[in-house]
Amino acid sequence: MKIIRSDRLSIKSDSAAQREALADTLGLYRRLVRDLMSLAFTRWPQIGSLQGDAVVQAIEGLMHPTSRRPEVRYTYFHRRYYKFPSYLRRVAIMDAVGQVRSFQTRYRDWQDSDRRKQPPALTCSTSTFPSLYKGQCVRFSDDLKAAFIKVWHCNDWLWMSFKLSGELRYRGKGKSLSPLLVFKGKRWSLSLPEEFTPKSKVSKKPPTRVLSLDVGINTAATWAVVDAQGTVHARGFIQRSDKDCEHHLMQRIRSTASKHTRHGSRLPVGFCTRDHRRLKQLADNEAHQISRQLVNLALKHNCQAIVVEQLKGWRPTAGRKRSPMKARFHRWFHRMLVNRVHSKAVENGLRCVAVYARGTSSQAFDGSGPVRRDAKNYSLCTFSSGKRYHADLNAAYNIAARGFVYYQGGGRKSASRATQQKPDRTPRIPVTLSTLWNSQAA
Repeated sequence: MKIIRSDRLSIKSDSAAQREALADTLGLYRRLVRDLMSLAFTRWPQIGSLQGDAVVQAIEGLMHPTSRRPEVRYTYFHRRYYKFPSYLRRVAIMDAVGQVRSFQTRYRDWQDSDRRKQPPALTCSTSTFPSLYKGQCVRFSDDLKAAFIKVWHCNDWLWMSFKLSGELRYRGKGKSLSPLLVFKGKRWSLSLPEEFTPKSKVSKKPPTRVLSLDVGINTAATWAVVDAQGTVHARGFIQRSDKDCEHHLMQRIRSTASKHTRHGSRLPVGFCTRDHRRLKQLADNEAHQISRQLVNLALKHNCQAIVVEQLKGWRPTAGRKRSPMKARFHRWFHRMLVNRVHSKAVENGLRCVAVYARGTSSQAFDGSGPVRRDAKNYSLCTFSSGKRYHADLNAAYNIAARGFVYYQGGGRKSASRATQQKPDRTPRIPVTLSTLWNSQAA
């Protein structure tokens, strides 16, 4: 299985002329993509069935004149984008055709549905970024500390030198692909994708030991290492390291919102955009850090798979309107964390499976039946036998058991694939950790 990872090198634009050249290049490329999307959409009956280089040849035959083809159907492109680099033009063609193809797919899906929602629209003015062919649009120095980029400056295409800085983690591990010119915030950078095959291959045999993960609100991640006999070898809790900063930002947003709405006014467009962006960046960073810890724990304890709950599309309803709990559920990053765990697990040769989530927290892992959550401390629960236990840890045990039942149940030919699987239908009897004990006793 091929995996693509990217390194990012920051571009140090020392002068205003360099920043202006990069901005003009990106703007001209996006305008070309916009116009090519209109052309591709108009000629879609002829272009839609083509793939790869055939698409480029078909569109260039309509808009790019040559000595052998002096007359073309659309002369606007030759006049408007004179001397546009051929390699960059072909990247723009593939970019435009890909966006139109995506729109056509989404529109067909909408036609096949009940059509209750609004139909998708083709947006031609998109925030796309150009790929730079090495040797034709970009040239790197031997130490990757500088790069020459072909830019649009003073109404001409020129080679301009830029200094680079950054750390290379994946460079040299596989096949280097064409870099991407990226502009985010106020910074320019080059994204260097690397395509490689993971060193560890995914085993096709059923796992003998798994790491189960329960993503919670009070505790960011509760994990447990369980084997096929139902023995718990390790367990632990992982907390977010930015709780104070997150709480401070949420309190500031809440306080500012109460002042704006004190006299019945609505919140303006773009309210507290900076604070909301900061919260999203904190969650993204924590998802990367926690997912790395979980994958390292799975490798340390010789696990072959990571089992998570299938919570895709689930929307929490807990908490009153404008209450702190409502805000915490809104900022819950369970999908982001699961996606990061799955991505890192595939890279390290681990399988990642999502199991049915209902009943993992409400059923006792020892098979004694439903549990009762504490009203004052929601992290604790009481079993029918009177034993008190941590609710998230109890759920982690049950998630691991459902993972083993998923792999041992049979009928799943795709269970060995290194992809995130869909959950099976849960049986009538709740699957808990005691299910593994009973299967071993039988």
